[in-house]
Amino acid sequence: MNFDTPLDGWFTHLAWNIDTSTRGPFVKASKQRDEYANRLVDFASTLREEGATTAHALGVKVIVPIKGGPRYDLALLVHATEPIRDALLQRTADLGFPTPELAMTASNGGRFGDTEGQDGEILLNHFAGDTTSANAVEAWKSVSDWYARALNVDNSTLLEFTDGAPFLIMNYAVLPGKTVPFLAGQVLRPSFYSVVRKRLHDVGITPYPLIARRLGA
Repeated sequence: MNFDTPLDGWFTHLAWNIDTSTRGPFVKASKQRDEYANRLVDFASTLREEGATTAHALGVKVIVPIKGGPRYDLALLVHATEPIRDALLQRTADLGFPTPELAMTASNGGRFGDTEGQDGEILLNHFAGDTTSANAVEAWKSVSDWYARALNVDNSTLLEFTDGAPFLIMNYAVLPGKTVPFLAGQVLRPSFYSVVRKRLHDVGITPYPLIARRLGA
C-alpha cells in the first residue's frame, strides 16, 4: 500500500445525538433531525465561504451495534488551517444545537486515495483502546491493504485525535458501494478475522463503525 503525504492543518469532528431511534442498525427518519440538519448544511456552507478547506454536514444512516461504540445521528467534520473546536462549539450553540456527544480535534494521521473527490456512502470508523494513537495509526496502515484488495476501498483519510479524546483514530472514507454489501464483505470473509481482526486485537484496539452520508451535497 502506498500512502500519500498527510494533509496539513486540523480537523474538528462534532457529533450530536438528536434522535437516534433505530430499526436494527438503521437510523429512522426524524423531522426533528431534519430541522437541525438543514441548519448544519447552511453552517457548513458558511464555513467553506469563510475559508475552511472542507466542511461537511453528515447524517448517520447505520449504527453498527457494538457495545461501547459512539451513538449519534448528525455530525460536522471541518478541515481548517488552525484548531477551531472551541469556536465551532460556540457557534453551533448559538445556532440552537445541544451539547454535542463528541467534540474532538485531530490531525491527518495518514491517507491514501481521494476521499474528498468522490461521492458515496461514508464510513466513520472510530477506534478505541488501551494503547497510543501512534500504535493505532500503524494498525490502520497494516490492514489498509486488505481493504483495498478484498473490498476495493480506494481511499481513506485517517483522523488521529489529540490527547483526551474518547477515541484514538477515526477512519473517514467513501465506500466503493452500498453499506450492506460492504459490511457483509467483511464478516463473510475468513481473512477478515485472520488478518484484520487479529491485527486489531494484537494492538488492543476495537473498531466502532458508523455509516453516514454528506448532507446538502
